[in-house]
Amino acid sequence: MVESSSGARIGLEVHVQVLSLRTKLFCSCSSDYRGKQPNTNVCPVCMGLPGTLPVLNGRIVEEALKVALALHCRINRVSRFWRKNYFYPDLAKNYQISQYDRAGGVPFAQDCALRIRGGKSVRIRRVHVEEDPARIHYEGSMAQSPYALVDYNRHGIALLEIVTEPDMETPEEARDFLERLSGILEYLGIYRSDVEGAMRCDVNVSVGGGNRVEVKNVSGFSDVERAIRFELTRQGSRRTRRLAVERETRHWDEVRRITVSMRSKEAEEEYRYFPEPDLPPLIVRDEDVEKVRSGLPRLPEDRLREYVEVHGLNQTLAEPLAYSPYLSELFEECVSRGADPRGAAALITVDLLSYANAHGAEPQDVHPDPGLIVELSKLMGGGLSHKDAKDALNYALEKGVGLEEALRALGMRVTLGEDIRAGGPSAEGEGAIRRVVEDVLRRNPRAVEDARRNPRAVDYIVGMVLKELGRGTNAKLVARIVAETLDQDK
Repeated sequence: MVESSSGARIGLEVHVQVLSLRTKLFCSCSSDYRGKQPNTNVCPVCMGLPGTLPVLNGRIVEEALKVALALHCRINRVSRFWRKNYFYPDLAKNYQISQYDRAGGVPFAQDCALRIRGGKSVRIRRVHVEEDPARIHYEGSMAQSPYALVDYNRHGIALLEIVTEPDMETPEEARDFLERLSGILEYLGIYRSDVEGAMRCDVNVSVGGGNRVEVKNVSGFSDVERAIRFELTRQGSRRTRRLAVERETRHWDEVRRITVSMRSKEAEEEYRYFPEPDLPPLIVRDEDVEKVRSGLPRLPEDRLREYVEVHGLNQTLAEPLAYSPYLSELFEECVSRGADPRGAAALITVDLLSYANAHGAEPQDVHPDPGLIVELSKLMGGGLSHKDAKDALNYALEKGVGLEEALRALGMRVTLGEDIRAGGPSAEGEGAIRRVVEDVLRRNPRAVEDARRNPRAVDYIVGMVLKELGRGTNAKLVARIVAETLDQDK
Protein backbone atom coordinates (compact mmCIF):
# COMPACT_ATOMS: atom_id res chain seq x y z
CA MET A 1 0.00 0.00 0.00
CA VAL A 2 1.29 3.49 -0.84
CA GLU A 3 0.19 6.33 1.43
CA SER A 4 -1.83 8.95 -0.42
CA SER A 5 0.16 11.89 -1.70
CA SER A 6 -1.63 14.25 0.67
CA GLY A 7 -0.10 12.42 3.63
CA ALA A 8 3.48 12.51 2.37
CA ARG A 9 6.07 15.21 2.96
CA ILE A 10 9.25 15.06 0.92
CA GLY A 11 12.31 17.28 1.21
CA LEU A 12 15.61 17.14 -0.64
CA GLU A 13 19.18 17.99 0.29
CA VAL A 14 20.88 18.31 -3.10
CA HIS A 15 24.69 18.13 -3.22
CA VAL A 16 26.10 19.62 -6.43
CA GLN A 17 29.76 19.40 -7.33
CA VAL A 18 30.99 22.74 -8.66
CA LEU A 19 32.57 21.42 -11.84
CA SER A 20 33.59 24.89 -13.02
CA LEU A 21 36.35 25.03 -10.35
CA ARG A 22 39.68 23.57 -11.43
CA THR A 23 40.91 22.84 -7.92
CA LYS A 24 39.38 21.58 -4.70
CA LEU A 25 37.71 23.90 -2.22
CA PHE A 26 40.57 24.34 0.26
CA CYS A 27 43.71 23.08 -1.53
CA SER A 28 45.40 23.06 -4.96
CA CYS A 29 44.55 19.43 -5.86
CA SER A 30 42.78 19.07 -9.18
CA SER A 31 38.99 18.88 -9.05
CA ASP A 32 39.12 16.48 -12.03
CA TYR A 33 39.47 13.29 -10.01
CA ARG A 34 37.48 10.92 -12.23
CA GLY A 35 39.46 8.15 -13.90
CA LYS A 36 42.53 8.64 -11.71
CA GLN A 37 44.11 5.89 -9.64
CA PRO A 38 42.53 5.73 -6.16
CA ASN A 39 44.07 7.99 -3.52
CA THR A 40 46.45 9.79 -5.90
CA ASN A 41 44.56 13.09 -6.23
CA VAL A 42 45.28 14.09 -2.63
CA CYS A 43 47.61 16.28 -0.59
CA PRO A 44 48.33 16.93 3.12
CA VAL A 45 45.69 19.69 3.23
CA CYS A 46 42.72 17.73 1.91
CA MET A 47 43.81 14.70 3.94
CA GLY A 48 43.84 16.87 7.08
CA LEU A 49 47.39 16.05 8.16
CA PRO A 50 48.76 17.83 11.25
CA GLY A 51 50.18 21.30 10.63
CA THR A 52 48.20 22.00 7.44
CA LEU A 53 45.78 24.88 6.93
CA PRO A 54 42.89 25.22 4.45
CA VAL A 55 42.92 28.11 1.94
CA LEU A 56 39.59 28.97 0.33
CA ASN A 57 39.28 28.77 -3.45
CA GLY A 58 38.04 32.32 -4.08
CA ARG A 59 36.08 31.42 -7.20
CA ILE A 60 33.50 29.61 -5.10
CA VAL A 61 32.01 33.00 -4.17
CA GLU A 62 31.28 33.80 -7.82
CA GLU A 63 29.82 30.35 -8.52
CA ALA A 64 27.64 30.38 -5.39
CA LEU A 65 26.41 33.86 -6.31
CA LYS A 66 25.33 32.62 -9.75
CA VAL A 67 23.14 29.98 -8.14
CA ALA A 68 21.74 32.32 -5.48
CA LEU A 69 20.82 34.97 -8.06
CA ALA A 70 19.35 32.47 -10.50
CA LEU A 71 17.11 31.10 -7.73
CA HIS A 72 16.28 34.62 -6.44
CA CYS A 73 17.65 33.86 -2.97
CA ARG A 74 18.38 36.29 -0.16
CA ILE A 75 22.19 36.53 -0.10
CA ASN A 76 23.92 36.86 3.26
CA ARG A 77 26.76 39.33 2.90
CA VAL A 78 28.78 37.70 5.72
CA SER A 79 28.81 33.96 6.44
CA ARG A 80 31.24 31.59 8.10
CA PHE A 81 32.46 28.06 7.70
CA TRP A 82 31.81 25.59 10.51
CA ARG A 83 33.17 22.19 11.46
CA LYS A 84 30.62 19.39 11.31
CA ASN A 85 32.15 16.67 13.46
CA TYR A 86 31.45 13.00 12.91
CA PHE A 87 33.52 9.86 12.56
CA TYR A 88 33.17 7.99 9.29
CA PRO A 89 35.74 6.49 6.86
CA ASP A 90 34.92 9.03 4.13
CA LEU A 91 36.17 11.95 6.29
CA ALA A 92 39.95 11.98 6.64
CA LYS A 93 39.82 14.82 9.22
CA ASN A 94 36.86 13.34 11.16
CA TYR A 95 35.02 16.58 10.45
CA GLN A 96 33.58 18.26 7.37
CA ILE A 97 34.05 21.95 6.65
CA SER A 98 30.56 23.23 5.90
CA GLN A 99 28.23 26.10 6.76
CA TYR A 100 25.58 26.15 9.47
CA ASP A 101 22.30 28.01 9.83
CA ARG A 102 21.80 27.83 13.60
CA ALA A 103 23.47 29.04 16.78
CA GLY A 104 24.23 32.36 15.13
CA GLY A 105 25.47 30.86 11.88
CA VAL A 106 24.00 31.75 8.49
CA PRO A 107 24.29 29.96 5.12
CA PHE A 108 25.57 31.64 1.97
CA ALA A 109 21.99 32.28 0.77
CA GLN A 110 18.46 31.37 1.80
CA ASP A 111 14.70 31.89 1.47
CA CYS A 112 13.80 31.33 -2.17
CA ALA A 113 11.68 28.92 -4.19
CA LEU A 114 11.58 26.99 -7.46
CA ARG A 115 8.36 26.53 -9.39
CA ILE A 116 7.63 23.04 -10.71
CA ARG A 117 4.96 21.67 -13.07
CA GLY A 118 1.44 22.64 -12.19
CA GLY A 119 2.56 25.98 -10.78
CA LYS A 120 3.54 24.60 -7.38
CA SER A 121 6.43 26.36 -5.59
CA VAL A 122 8.99 24.33 -3.65
CA ARG A 123 10.62 26.49 -1.00
CA ILE A 124 14.40 26.42 -0.70
CA ARG A 125 15.58 26.84 2.87
CA ARG A 126 19.24 27.48 2.17
CA VAL A 127 22.13 27.30 -0.28
CA HIS A 128 25.50 26.76 1.35
CA VAL A 129 29.09 25.82 0.53
CA GLU A 130 30.88 22.73 1.83
CA GLU A 131 33.52 20.14 0.92
CA ASP A 132 32.74 16.71 -0.53
CA PRO A 133 33.61 13.60 1.49
CA ALA A 134 35.57 10.71 -0.01
CA ARG A 135 33.95 7.90 -1.95
CA ILE A 136 33.35 4.48 -0.41
CA HIS A 137 33.35 1.48 -2.75
CA TYR A 138 31.44 -1.71 -1.94
CA GLU A 139 31.54 -5.11 -3.60
CA GLY A 140 27.96 -5.32 -4.81
CA SER A 141 25.45 -3.89 -2.36
CA MET A 142 26.43 -2.15 0.88
CA ALA A 143 24.61 -4.69 3.05
CA GLN A 144 26.23 -7.73 1.44
CA SER A 145 29.74 -6.45 0.65
CA PRO A 146 32.51 -8.30 2.56
CA TYR A 147 34.60 -5.13 2.68
CA ALA A 148 34.63 -1.39 1.95
CA LEU A 149 37.32 0.55 0.07
CA VAL A 150 37.81 4.29 0.48
CA ASP A 151 39.04 6.54 -2.36
CA TYR A 152 39.99 10.03 -1.11
CA ASN A 153 40.41 11.54 -4.60
CA ARG A 154 36.98 13.18 -4.26
CA HIS A 155 37.64 14.39 -0.71
CA GLY A 156 37.62 18.20 -0.62
CA ILE A 157 35.83 18.86 -3.94
CA ALA A 158 33.68 22.02 -3.72
CA LEU A 159 29.99 21.35 -3.16
CA LEU A 160 26.94 23.56 -3.17
CA GLU A 161 24.18 22.12 -1.00
CA ILE A 162 20.62 23.18 -1.81
CA VAL A 163 18.15 22.25 0.93
CA THR A 164 14.40 22.38 0.34
CA GLU A 165 11.48 22.53 2.70
CA PRO A 166 9.34 19.33 2.75
CA ASP A 167 6.92 20.79 0.18
CA MET A 168 6.83 17.88 -2.27
CA GLU A 169 4.22 15.17 -1.97
CA THR A 170 5.01 12.66 -4.72
CA PRO A 171 8.11 11.05 -6.28
CA GLU A 172 7.20 12.75 -9.56
CA GLU A 173 7.29 16.20 -7.95
CA ALA A 174 10.73 15.48 -6.49
CA ARG A 175 12.06 14.38 -9.86
CA ASP A 176 10.57 17.43 -11.56
CA PHE A 177 12.26 19.69 -9.00
CA LEU A 178 15.63 18.03 -9.67
CA GLU A 179 15.26 18.23 -13.44
CA ARG A 180 14.44 21.93 -13.27
CA LEU A 181 17.23 22.65 -10.82
CA SER A 182 19.76 20.76 -12.93
CA GLY A 183 18.67 22.71 -16.01
CA ILE A 184 19.33 26.01 -14.25
CA LEU A 185 22.74 24.79 -13.03
CA GLU A 186 23.69 23.62 -16.52
CA TYR A 187 22.88 27.03 -18.01
CA LEU A 188 25.13 28.56 -15.32
CA GLY A 189 28.00 26.24 -16.31
CA ILE A 190 28.25 24.76 -12.81
CA TYR A 191 26.85 21.29 -13.44
CA ARG A 192 26.79 18.75 -16.26
CA SER A 193 24.19 16.03 -16.43
CA ASP A 194 26.56 13.65 -18.24
CA VAL A 195 29.08 13.59 -15.36
CA GLU A 196 28.47 10.68 -13.01
CA GLY A 197 27.96 11.63 -9.37
CA ALA A 198 27.96 15.39 -10.02
CA MET A 199 24.59 15.65 -8.26
CA ARG A 200 23.61 13.50 -5.29
CA CYS A 201 20.63 13.74 -2.96
CA ASP A 202 19.73 13.02 0.61
CA VAL A 203 16.00 12.38 0.54
CA ASN A 204 13.81 13.09 3.58
CA VAL A 205 10.43 11.34 3.65
CA SER A 206 7.66 11.28 6.21
CA VAL A 207 4.11 9.93 5.92
CA GLY A 208 1.01 11.10 7.74
CA GLY A 209 2.83 13.37 10.16
CA GLY A 210 5.13 10.56 11.30
CA ASN A 211 8.88 10.53 11.87
CA ARG A 212 11.20 11.76 9.15
CA VAL A 213 13.41 9.16 7.50
CA GLU A 214 16.53 10.22 5.61
CA VAL A 215 17.83 8.22 2.66
CA LYS A 216 21.48 9.11 2.03
CA ASN A 217 23.44 9.70 -1.16
CA VAL A 218 21.01 8.79 -3.92
CA SER A 219 22.42 9.43 -7.41
CA GLY A 220 20.34 9.87 -10.53
CA PHE A 221 16.82 11.21 -10.95
CA SER A 222 15.34 7.75 -11.54
CA ASP A 223 16.87 6.38 -8.35
CA VAL A 224 15.61 9.37 -6.35
CA GLU A 225 12.12 8.64 -7.66
CA ARG A 226 12.46 4.92 -6.86
CA ALA A 227 13.85 5.53 -3.37
CA ILE A 228 10.97 7.85 -2.48
CA ARG A 229 8.39 5.44 -3.86
CA PHE A 230 9.92 2.59 -1.85
CA GLU A 231 9.91 4.66 1.34
CA LEU A 232 6.30 5.74 0.84
CA THR A 233 5.32 2.09 0.44
CA ARG A 234 7.43 0.92 3.39
CA GLN A 235 6.26 3.62 5.77
CA GLY A 236 2.65 3.34 4.60
CA SER A 237 2.75 -0.42 5.19
CA ARG A 238 4.10 0.01 8.72
CA ARG A 239 1.41 2.55 9.53
CA THR A 240 -1.28 0.20 8.21
CA ARG A 241 0.04 -2.52 10.53
CA ARG A 242 0.24 0.02 13.37
CA LEU A 243 4.00 -0.32 13.65
CA ALA A 244 6.24 2.62 14.51
CA VAL A 245 8.23 4.38 11.79
CA GLU A 246 11.62 5.00 13.36
CA ARG A 247 13.50 8.25 12.87
CA GLU A 248 16.56 6.91 11.11
CA THR A 249 19.08 7.21 8.31
CA ARG A 250 18.79 4.65 5.53
CA HIS A 251 20.92 3.69 2.54
CA TRP A 252 19.57 3.32 -0.99
CA ASP A 253 20.69 -0.07 -2.31
CA GLU A 254 20.65 0.60 -6.05
CA VAL A 255 21.31 -3.07 -6.81
CA ARG A 256 18.25 -4.40 -4.97
CA ARG A 257 16.35 -1.10 -5.28
CA ILE A 258 15.41 -0.96 -1.63
CA THR A 259 16.37 1.22 1.34
CA VAL A 260 18.39 -0.38 4.14
CA SER A 261 18.68 0.91 7.70
CA MET A 262 22.11 2.38 8.51
CA ARG A 263 21.73 4.05 11.91
CA SER A 264 19.34 6.04 14.05
CA LYS A 265 19.01 9.62 12.83
CA GLU A 266 21.52 11.96 14.45
CA ALA A 267 20.33 15.07 16.23
CA GLU A 268 21.96 18.39 15.28
CA GLU A 269 23.84 18.60 18.58
CA GLU A 270 25.54 15.27 17.92
CA TYR A 271 27.60 16.91 15.16
CA ARG A 272 29.11 19.37 17.70
CA TYR A 273 29.15 22.25 15.22
CA PHE A 274 31.56 25.08 15.95
CA PRO A 275 33.05 27.86 13.75
CA GLU A 276 36.04 26.81 11.66
CA PRO A 277 38.97 28.64 13.35
CA ASP A 278 41.33 28.36 10.34
CA LEU A 279 39.14 30.22 7.83
CA PRO A 280 38.05 33.88 7.81
CA PRO A 281 34.41 34.91 7.21
CA LEU A 282 33.11 34.66 3.66
CA ILE A 283 32.26 38.24 2.64
CA VAL A 284 30.12 39.19 -0.36
CA ARG A 285 30.35 42.80 -1.58
CA ASP A 286 27.80 44.75 -3.63
CA GLU A 287 30.19 44.93 -6.56
CA ASP A 288 30.55 41.12 -6.49
CA VAL A 289 26.79 40.72 -6.75
CA GLU A 290 26.39 43.20 -9.61
CA LYS A 291 29.29 41.74 -11.57
CA VAL A 292 27.82 38.24 -11.41
CA ARG A 293 24.28 39.47 -12.09
CA SER A 294 25.39 41.26 -15.28
CA GLY A 295 26.99 38.09 -16.60
CA LEU A 296 24.09 35.69 -16.04
CA PRO A 297 22.92 33.82 -19.16
CA ARG A 298 19.32 33.56 -20.37
CA LEU A 299 17.75 31.32 -17.77
CA PRO A 300 14.83 28.88 -18.12
CA GLU A 301 12.16 31.32 -16.91
CA ASP A 302 13.24 33.84 -19.58
CA ARG A 303 13.26 31.18 -22.29
CA LEU A 304 9.89 29.82 -21.17
CA ARG A 305 8.32 33.26 -21.44
CA GLU A 306 9.82 33.76 -24.90
CA TYR A 307 8.68 30.37 -26.20
CA VAL A 308 5.11 31.00 -25.06
CA GLU A 309 4.77 34.67 -25.99
CA VAL A 310 6.91 34.85 -29.15
CA HIS A 311 6.63 31.35 -30.64
CA GLY A 312 3.11 30.55 -29.46
CA LEU A 313 3.94 27.30 -27.67
CA ASN A 314 1.80 25.98 -24.85
CA GLN A 315 3.32 25.28 -21.42
CA THR A 316 3.47 21.51 -22.04
CA LEU A 317 5.78 21.94 -25.04
CA ALA A 318 7.67 25.00 -23.79
CA GLU A 319 8.74 23.78 -20.34
CA PRO A 320 10.90 20.77 -21.38
CA LEU A 321 12.64 23.00 -23.93
CA ALA A 322 13.27 25.87 -21.53
CA TYR A 323 14.76 23.72 -18.76
CA SER A 324 17.11 21.69 -20.97
CA PRO A 325 20.12 23.55 -22.41
CA TYR A 326 20.54 20.96 -25.14
CA LEU A 327 16.88 20.87 -26.20
CA SER A 328 16.66 24.65 -26.02
CA GLU A 329 19.70 25.06 -28.28
CA LEU A 330 18.32 22.49 -30.74
CA PHE A 331 14.90 24.16 -30.85
CA GLU A 332 16.32 27.65 -31.36
CA GLU A 333 18.61 26.45 -34.15
CA CYS A 334 15.67 24.80 -35.90
CA VAL A 335 13.56 27.96 -35.63
CA SER A 336 16.44 30.09 -36.92
CA ARG A 337 16.56 27.81 -39.98
CA GLY A 338 12.88 28.33 -40.76
CA ALA A 339 11.16 25.55 -38.81
CA ASP A 340 7.53 25.86 -37.78
CA PRO A 341 7.96 26.47 -34.01
CA ARG A 342 5.03 24.34 -32.86
CA GLY A 343 5.90 21.44 -35.11
CA ALA A 344 9.58 21.55 -34.14
CA ALA A 345 8.69 21.73 -30.44
CA ALA A 346 6.40 18.70 -30.70
CA LEU A 347 9.00 16.69 -32.61
CA ILE A 348 11.69 17.51 -30.04
CA THR A 349 9.84 17.30 -26.72
CA VAL A 350 7.57 14.37 -27.61
CA ASP A 351 9.10 12.29 -30.36
CA LEU A 352 12.85 12.81 -29.97
CA LEU A 353 12.62 12.29 -26.19
CA SER A 354 10.52 9.14 -26.68
CA TYR A 355 13.04 7.77 -29.17
CA ALA A 356 15.97 8.50 -26.84
CA ASN A 357 14.21 6.95 -23.83
CA ALA A 358 13.35 3.83 -25.82
CA HIS A 359 17.04 3.42 -26.64
CA GLY A 360 18.26 4.19 -23.12
CA ALA A 361 20.06 7.30 -24.31
CA GLU A 362 20.08 11.03 -23.77
CA PRO A 363 18.71 13.19 -26.63
CA GLN A 364 22.16 14.58 -27.40
CA ASP A 365 23.50 11.02 -27.78
CA VAL A 366 21.06 10.43 -30.65
CA HIS A 367 22.65 13.27 -32.68
CA PRO A 368 19.52 14.40 -34.53
CA ASP A 369 20.10 16.51 -37.63
CA PRO A 370 18.38 19.91 -37.10
CA GLY A 371 17.62 19.97 -40.81
CA LEU A 372 15.55 16.81 -40.42
CA ILE A 373 13.39 18.46 -37.77
CA VAL A 374 13.12 21.66 -39.82
CA GLU A 375 11.77 19.86 -42.90
CA LEU A 376 9.39 17.65 -40.92
CA SER A 377 7.99 20.66 -39.06
CA LYS A 378 7.29 22.35 -42.41
CA LEU A 379 5.53 19.25 -43.69
CA MET A 380 3.43 19.16 -40.53
CA GLY A 381 2.53 22.79 -41.12
CA GLY A 382 1.43 21.79 -44.61
CA GLY A 383 -0.80 18.97 -43.38
CA LEU A 384 1.43 15.93 -42.67
CA SER A 385 0.02 14.20 -39.60
CA HIS A 386 2.04 14.17 -36.39
CA LYS A 387 2.02 10.37 -36.41
CA ASP A 388 3.49 10.21 -39.92
CA ALA A 389 6.09 12.82 -38.97
CA LYS A 390 7.01 10.81 -35.88
CA ASP A 391 7.38 7.61 -37.91
CA ALA A 392 9.58 9.39 -40.44
CA LEU A 393 11.75 10.87 -37.68
CA ASN A 394 12.15 7.48 -35.97
CA TYR A 395 13.03 5.76 -39.25
CA ALA A 396 15.59 8.41 -40.20
CA LEU A 397 17.24 8.22 -36.76
CA GLU A 398 17.17 4.43 -36.66
CA LYS A 399 18.59 3.90 -40.14
CA GLY A 400 20.78 6.99 -40.28
CA VAL A 401 19.21 8.18 -43.55
CA GLY A 402 17.86 11.47 -44.84
CA LEU A 403 14.24 12.51 -44.76
CA GLU A 404 13.44 11.83 -48.42
CA GLU A 405 14.70 8.25 -48.13
CA ALA A 406 12.73 7.77 -44.90
CA LEU A 407 9.52 9.05 -46.50
CA ARG A 408 10.03 6.85 -49.54
CA ALA A 409 10.74 3.77 -47.42
CA LEU A 410 7.56 4.32 -45.42
CA GLY A 411 5.47 4.73 -48.57
CA MET A 412 4.60 8.38 -47.94
CA ARG A 413 3.66 10.42 -50.98
CA VAL A 414 5.47 13.55 -49.90
CA THR A 415 8.07 15.65 -51.68
CA LEU A 416 10.28 18.31 -50.18
CA GLY A 417 9.81 20.82 -52.96
CA GLU A 418 8.68 24.42 -52.74
CA ASP A 419 5.04 23.40 -53.16
CA ILE A 420 5.03 21.71 -49.76
CA ARG A 421 6.98 24.51 -48.15
CA ALA A 422 4.38 26.93 -49.44
CA GLY A 423 1.64 24.95 -47.72
CA GLY A 424 0.16 22.82 -50.52
CA PRO A 425 0.88 20.59 -53.53
CA SER A 426 0.71 21.51 -57.18
CA ALA A 427 -2.59 22.00 -59.04
CA GLU A 428 -2.08 18.60 -60.66
CA GLY A 429 -1.69 16.94 -57.26
CA GLU A 430 -4.78 18.72 -55.93
CA GLY A 431 -6.78 17.51 -58.90
CA ALA A 432 -5.77 13.91 -58.15
CA ILE A 433 -6.98 14.33 -54.59
CA ARG A 434 -10.32 15.75 -55.80
CA ARG A 435 -10.87 12.70 -58.01
CA VAL A 436 -10.30 10.33 -55.08
CA VAL A 437 -12.62 12.41 -52.87
CA GLU A 438 -15.40 12.31 -55.48
CA ASP A 439 -14.99 8.55 -55.85
CA VAL A 440 -15.16 7.97 -52.09
CA LEU A 441 -18.29 10.14 -51.77
CA ARG A 442 -19.96 8.31 -54.65
CA ARG A 443 -19.31 4.93 -53.04
CA ASN A 444 -20.45 5.99 -49.58
CA PRO A 445 -23.79 7.83 -49.87
CA ARG A 446 -24.76 7.04 -46.28
CA ALA A 447 -21.57 8.64 -44.96
CA VAL A 448 -22.36 11.70 -47.08
CA GLU A 449 -25.83 11.99 -45.51
CA ASP A 450 -24.34 11.65 -42.01
CA ALA A 451 -21.74 14.33 -42.77
CA ARG A 452 -24.41 16.81 -43.89
CA ARG A 453 -26.35 16.29 -40.62
CA ASN A 454 -23.30 16.13 -38.33
CA PRO A 455 -20.11 18.07 -39.16
CA ARG A 456 -18.07 15.65 -37.04
CA ALA A 457 -18.92 12.84 -39.44
CA VAL A 458 -16.79 14.59 -42.07
CA ASP A 459 -13.71 13.26 -40.26
CA TYR A 460 -14.78 9.72 -41.17
CA ILE A 461 -14.84 10.61 -44.86
CA VAL A 462 -11.46 12.35 -44.59
CA GLY A 463 -10.07 9.19 -43.01
CA MET A 464 -11.33 7.03 -45.88
CA VAL A 465 -9.76 9.39 -48.44
CA LEU A 466 -6.43 9.39 -46.61
CA LYS A 467 -6.47 5.61 -46.50
CA GLU A 468 -6.84 5.46 -50.27
CA LEU A 469 -4.25 8.14 -50.98
CA GLY A 470 -1.62 6.59 -48.72
CA ARG A 471 0.64 7.84 -45.92
CA GLY A 472 2.07 11.31 -46.08
CA THR A 473 -0.92 12.91 -47.77
CA ASN A 474 -1.71 16.47 -46.75
CA ALA A 475 -4.59 15.88 -44.30
CA LYS A 476 -5.51 19.57 -44.10
CA LEU A 477 -5.85 19.80 -47.85
CA VAL A 478 -7.97 16.63 -47.98
CA ALA A 479 -10.30 18.02 -45.28
CA ARG A 480 -10.73 21.25 -47.27
CA ILE A 481 -11.47 19.45 -50.52
CA VAL A 482 -13.97 17.12 -48.81
CA ALA A 483 -15.79 20.13 -47.31
CA GLU A 484 -15.83 21.96 -50.64
CA THR A 485 -17.13 18.91 -52.51
CA LEU A 486 -19.90 18.31 -49.97
CA ASP A 487 -20.98 21.96 -50.30
CA GLN A 488 -21.08 21.74 -54.09
CA ASP A 489 -23.26 18.61 -54.02
CA LYS A 490 -25.95 20.07 -51.74
